This record gives sequence, C-alpha cells and structure tokens, in this order.
Amino acid sequence: MSVRVQVLEQALQALRQAASRLRATHGDLTAHFPLTSARLNAMSQIDQERLDALAVRYARCQDLLAPAMRALARAQLEPKADASFLVLHALMQKQGIVATTADWERQRSLRNAVGHEYPEAETIADLLNGIQAEIPAILSMVERLSQVASALIAEHR
Repeated sequence: MSVRVQVLEQALQALRQAASRLRATHGDLTAHFPLTSARLNAMSQIDQERLDALAVRYARCQDLLAPAMRALARAQLEPKADASFLVLHALMQKQGIVATTADWERQRSLRNAVGHEYPEAETIADLLNGIQAEIPAILSMVERLSQVASALIAEHR
C-alpha cells in the first residue's frame, strides 16, 4: 500500500472517530433544540457541559474534513491535490462529497466561533442552534468521503 493511501487511511480513521462521537452527542441532545437563552440558562450544569461537548465535537469533525479531503485527492493522484482549498473543494464537489462553497464557509464559520468566549446566553444559543442545524450536513459529508476513500483503500490492499 502506498504512503498516500496509508495517510488517507489514517485521516479517515480520525475523521470517522470524530463523526461517531459527534453523532452520539448530537443524538443525546436533540430534544433540547431549538435553544433559547431562557432554556439555556435553565439547563442543568451537566446538560450545559454536554452542549459544550457538542460544539467541540462539531468543530473537531469539521476541522478534520479538509485534511481528509486533501489526503483523498493525493491518494487519487489528483494533480491539483495541493492547490488552494477552493480548487480542492471543487474537486470534492465534483465527486459529490461536499456541497456548495457557501455551505462550507458557513460550517467553517461555526467551527471558528466555537473557540471564542461568548458571555451572552442568546449568542451561545444562536451558535449552538447553528451547529445543530449543520450537523446532518457534516455527518453526510463524512459518510460520502468515507465511501469514496474506503473504495480506494480497498483497491490498494
């Protein structure tokens, strides 16, 4: 197996693990959505911590998608694999792995927001509602990337 395929396999394993954790946390918390600042303030400390875990797991999963996409393009021997992210995104879009650039930018913006401190419950609720709305799309991208990558890895065994 080539080094490129091995790197893809490692990236895919990390991404699948992150997606599995995100899926589990999301499933446990769906009854709390949509959030409002009042609902958020009334939640137990444990549920608030679980919401924090949801945000962190979303960010991690979203963050691992780009390197996994690049690893896939490299394993496919795509000559543009190391080009700009917009070129990489277009390659993945052609394969049906990702949706529009605007969708990706929205998902990335939410990921970036996770690292900031927001004192207002309303802002936190809005962020978490946005994350909750994007989780199905993120998990769907992981699944599509996983299918394409798994087929490629199987070919090289």
